[in-house]
Amino acid sequence: MDIAGLTVGLAIGLLVGATLAAAMVWSWLGSRVSRERDRAVHAEALLSSTRSEAEAARARIVEMSGMADLLTPVRESLESLRRASDAASRDRATAEATLTSQLTSVQERYQSLESATTQLAGALARGQTRGQWGEMQLEGLLEHAGLLEGVHLTRQGSRPDARPDGAGLSRPDVVVHLPGGGEVLVDAKFPFDAYWQAAGLSAGPERDDLLRKHAYDLLARSRELSAKGYSDSDRSPDFVVMFLPLESLLSAALEVDGLLLEKTFERQVILATPTTMLALLRTIAFGYQRQLMAENAEQVRQAGAEMLARLAVLTDHLEGMRRGLDQAVRGYNAFVGSFDRQAMRQARRMRDLGVDAPKSLAVPEEIDDDLRQSDPAALRGG
Repeated sequence: MDIAGLTVGLAIGLLVGATLAAAMVWSWLGSRVSRERDRAVHAEALLSSTRSEAEAARARIVEMSGMADLLTPVRESLESLRRASDAASRDRATAEATLTSQLTSVQERYQSLESATTQLAGALARGQTRGQWGEMQLEGLLEHAGLLEGVHLTRQGSRPDARPDGAGLSRPDVVVHLPGGGEVLVDAKFPFDAYWQAAGLSAGPERDDLLRKHAYDLLARSRELSAKGYSDSDRSPDFVVMFLPLESLLSAALEVDGLLLEKTFERQVILATPTTMLALLRTIAFGYQRQLMAENAEQVRQAGAEMLARLAVLTDHLEGMRRGLDQAVRGYNAFVGSFDRQAMRQARRMRDLGVDAPKSLAVPEEIDDDLRQSDPAALRGG
C-alpha cells in the first residue's frame, strides 16, 4: 500500500472514529439533557404543588384568623361567665356562712324565747303577778293614747262601792275623765288558769271543758265588777270597762259562749281587749283635742275683740292728731300770708330805699297738701 492510500485510510478511520465519538458524545449529552429535563419537569411539578399547598395554608391561616375574630366575643363571654361563677361561688359561701350564723342566732333566740315563755307562764300562774301585768298593759295603752295622769285620768282612786251597808271602799284601776265632765271607770281583770291549760291542748272535749270554765271565770269576774256599782255614779256612764290584757282571753271564751257579751252588757260591764280599749281611749283623747280647739277659738275671739277695741281707741287718737295737724297747717298758711303782706312788703320797700340786707329774704311756701282722713266708723261697724 502506498502512502497516499494509507493516509486516506487513516483519514477515513479518523473521520469515522471522530464521527463515532461525536455520536457517542451526542448520545450521552442527549441522555443527560433528557434526564435534566425530567428533573426540571419534576421540580416544576413539585414547585407547583408546594405553591398550591402554600396558597391553601395561607387560606387556612386567613380562615383561622377570621374564626379567631368570631370566637373573641365567645372567649370574652366565657371569661365573664367564669368570673361571675367565681363571684357566685364566693357569694354563696358567704351567704351560707351568714345563714348558718343567723340560724344559730335564731336557735339561740328561740331557746331564749322558750325559756322566757316558760318563766312568763310561771309568773302569770300567780294572781298578783297577773294583776300587775294587766295594769302595765293598761298603762301602756293610756300613754299611747296621749292621756296624762292628773290631767286626763286618775289611777286607783278610792270610792264607796254599792254594798248594802254603804261602808265598803273600792279602787278602780283607772278613772278616765271625760271632756266637759264625767268619767269612765276601768278595771283590769286577768282570768288565766283555765285558758292556759286549754291553750296546751289540741281540739277535743277536754279543751272545750277548759274553755267553758274560762268563759265562766270571765263572767264571774264581770259579776264581781258589776257588784261594786261603779256604773251607778252620777258622773259615770251606765257602764264600767273590764279590761282584758290579751285579745285571745275574749276570743277563746266566745268560742264556747257566744252570748257572753250580752250577759256582761246586762250587768253594765263592757269587755275591752287592747284593740277596743285603745280605740276608746283615742276617742276620749280626740274629745280633749276638740275641747282644746274650742277653748283656743274662744280665746282667739276674745283676743280679737280686745284688739279691735284697742284699734278703735288708736283711731280716735289718730283723728285727734289729724285735726290738730289740719289746724296747724291752716294757721301756718295764714301766718305765711300775713307775713308776706305785713313784713315782706316793708322789707322790699327798705331794700328799694338802699338798705343793705345781710341775707336775702324769701317768703316761705304755703302747705297745699291735704291731710288724708281715716274712717273710724269702719272699725266700729258704722
